Amino acid sequence: MSDLSHFAAVLPAPGVLRERLRILAALEAAFGSRWARYAFDGVDESGFERFRFENGGGDDYHVFLGPSSVFLRAFDHESRMSPYLEYALCPGLLDGLPEDFVPFTRLPQDEETFPALTLALWHDGIAWRHGDPRPQDGGKPELTDWMLRPLVHFIPAALADHFGSYYSRPVDIETLEAVMGGAAFDRALVERLAPKTVWAPVEELLGELDAPTS
Repeated sequence: MSDLSHFAAVLPAPGVLRERLRILAALEAAFGSRWARYAFDGVDESGFERFRFENGGGDDYHVFLGPSSVFLRAFDHESRMSPYLEYALCPGLLDGLPEDFVPFTRLPQDEETFPALTLALWHDGIAWRHGDPRPQDGGKPELTDWMLRPLVHFIPAALADHFGSYYSRPVDIETLEAVMGGAAFDRALVERLAPKTVWAPVEELLGELDAPTS
């Protein structure tokens, strides 16, 4: 099994993935960041929910969630899979991609001649699928999954370390356990995570995410 196939095998199913993305976006808002790494971009005209992660350093991933299908794309700017090295997409990366997902391979910020992709997977309602990437230098394909690890290793201790390291503050694991167990995001919960966060923007995002509030 290739590294890419192994990663596809551990990715959560669409419904679970959707819930994890919602929680990450809500947690990011709860910490009151002026520049959110995790964000929800709403629902497009085709009915797909759009989530994204951008670290501000040139790396990102985007997830497009339909009723029963998903397209996931990522870009690691330091990867040798980067299309900027040869000004062309890595051969085979999108082999077998269903036609319905093709529009998601091009975003407004992409170059005119190639999309900024180093990783692509899709769920067709049955299982996660992927292409057969073949780096132009002939080497082994590089799995640029590091930014997606919080979606896979979705446990309180890992998230506490993930957010705590980024915001340079301790994160209450019991509060994260409550959130991951389905507790409603309310003002008291947000204050336990980040006492100085303004509640109104968090409440607005929760409404957009259709998350439970109290």
